[in-house]
Amino acid sequence: MGRRSSVRIAKDRLKVLVVSDRMKCQPEACERISHELYQVLSKYMEITPEEFDVSYSRTHVHIRLTGEKQ
Repeated sequence: MGRRSSVRIAKDRLKVLVVSDRMKCQPEACERISHELYQVLSKYMEITPEEFDVSYSRTHVHIRLTGEKQ
């Protein structure tokens, strides 16, 4: 694993911790929610985990899909 990958992983983990604290939700619960959202959407759409991103705020859950085929 390269330096860039480990930096991104560390940044993502920190983001999950901060958001989970704001939401009063354990980081593991946020991870499970993201995983379950991916599982459900992947039944109906052709996506990979790399194309799928979930972010949280105090009031919203944001789902972003990248790498759409043209």
